[in-house]
Amino acid sequence: MRSPNQSLAEYAARMVVVVLTLAVLQYTGLLLDGPAGIDPGHLAAVAVLFPAFSYLIALVGTNVRSGAE
Repeated sequence: MRSPNQSLAEYAARMVVVVLTLAVLQYTGLLLDGPAGIDPGHLAAVAVLFPAFSYLIALVGTNVRSGAE
């Protein structure tokens, strides 16, 4: 089993971009129909789960590509 060749800094940077984007969308009220505001619980869950699932997807993609060769 091969591991992805992306660094942890790339995952961290991608996570920051995703969480900030969601925070801006929540703050402006564009994400939900309710009143504008930031939901810290939702942002914390995304900050924890996004890097984990992103790494798992990269791991599967790396091993599928290496198996095809």
